[in-house]
Amino acid sequence: MSNIPENENKEALGQNEENIAEEELSTIFSDPAVHKKTAENVKKKPVWVVILVAVLSVAILIGGTVGIAKLIPEKDTEDPSLPTPEEDVTVLDMDSEDFKAVTITNSNGTFKLYAETIVTEALESNTSSETKETRLWYLEGYDKELINELAVGSKVTTLGGITATMEITKMSLADCGLENPTHRVDFVTNDDKSFSVLVGKNNNDSMSGGVYLKLSDSDKIYIVSDTYKTNMEFTAFDFANTDSLPHFQVGDDLASYKNSDGVITTFDTLTVSGANFGESIVIAPANSDNEELQSLIGYNIISPKKRIAENVETLFEAFQKGVLVDGVYSFDVSNASLKAVGLDNPDFVATMKIGKQTLTYKFSLQEDGNYAAIADGEKLIKKVSASNVPFAAYTTTSFYSSWVCLNGIDNLKGLTVVTPEKTYDFGIAANPDTEAEDKYVITYEGVSIDCQSFQDFYQVLISISCTDFTVDKLSGKAEYSFIFNFKDEIGGQNRIDFVKGEGSRYQYSSDGVALGKVNSSALNKIIKELNKLVG
Repeated sequence: MSNIPENENKEALGQNEENIAEEELSTIFSDPAVHKKTAENVKKKPVWVVILVAVLSVAILIGGTVGIAKLIPEKDTEDPSLPTPEEDVTVLDMDSEDFKAVTITNSNGTFKLYAETIVTEALESNTSSETKETRLWYLEGYDKELINELAVGSKVTTLGGITATMEITKMSLADCGLENPTHRVDFVTNDDKSFSVLVGKNNNDSMSGGVYLKLSDSDKIYIVSDTYKTNMEFTAFDFANTDSLPHFQVGDDLASYKNSDGVITTFDTLTVSGANFGESIVIAPANSDNEELQSLIGYNIISPKKRIAENVETLFEAFQKGVLVDGVYSFDVSNASLKAVGLDNPDFVATMKIGKQTLTYKFSLQEDGNYAAIADGEKLIKKVSASNVPFAAYTTTSFYSSWVCLNGIDNLKGLTVVTPEKTYDFGIAANPDTEAEDKYVITYEGVSIDCQSFQDFYQVLISISCTDFTVDKLSGKAEYSFIFNFKDEIGGQNRIDFVKGEGSRYQYSSDGVALGKVNSSALNKIIKELNKLVG
């Protein structure tokens, strides 16, 4: 094999090295001819030489980068010894089970909470012990039965857990308001160890906020959420037992007044009085055998004037279920305390009577828009939202129904309608043919008339309603009268008279007692239907 090509390659390589040296020494001031020569020489380089140079250059670049990176130290982002605003620092982690007494001083005074342990029988038969210990929390100076022990215990647990956002190292106690703090919590543990939580002023830093706090047995000062200080603010009323006003309960001797769940379904009388009323109103269930009529009438006012009642259901429901309570106005029901909230002369008083049992509610409106309330046997004056007792704002006419004469046709044996021109007498009897379509036999002037037509007329008649409950002293005679004659087993009658008043209105009375006014158009409609009926 010839060696000529190898020698030629060596000569070419030497020549290329010389050309590269010349190219590196050239500048923009070099002779263009030199650059041209160099370019020509470069073009003559073998491809493998160019590739080799490129690979070596990349390797050198990568190696240098790695070396530089190793010379730069990594930043240490985690240093547990240096608290930052983003970290939480647990200052205290205890709850109501760890303490026997806690005294809180806030802007409303000083309150001492104490715990008592009661022993009861274990509910589960498979427990190793036959007894169970329960810790209950109370407020010193107040009857235990008036205090919600769960609310007190919850407050202790809340104050026993403290998490700080940061520790303060460059401020004094005075700077933080901790030399003579206005808020503090003094804890006594189950093993009689004592320590305090001191709460200072607010941190004015708009970014971190919170309040300054420290433990009495530590020099460390922390910033905690201002929620902790907010939780320290309360009054004794916040721990009051806010059970509902009691509902009416009856024994088995009055089983007919309640359902299978023990909830009362009816009553004997409901008496309403108070500053909202000129005189007491006595209400009783209507107890009609006619279900349709019962749904309309439901209740009657039986004193001082007999009339149909309405707006009774909401009040009745309060006696059935009790009244929800939102808070407390007083821990005692002395005359002075009652007078302070107006319950010496309440706005609304309701007394329900079932058999010989009674239950009374009293309500008085307060400046805050709620009602001070009390019931028989209560030892607290309670706060009730107005929305829970809409009836407490009722006045006399609130219980007046606008219906004038809702007498059920089933209870009648006759109806008489008196007009200025004529008197119309109708006989009413049950149809002896129980299979017949008509339920009644109606007679007029001794002749049977169409039952359905009479019922249509009767529906219009009893639909007349009162438009004004005021009454005037009128001396005129009645121009129109409706006389409802009840069956013999019921007895008696109900007479509704209409006397012409001012303008187009008539004043009506029931059995001689003036009750209100109706429009003449309502009477005209009835007379028109009457003429259609009798021809």
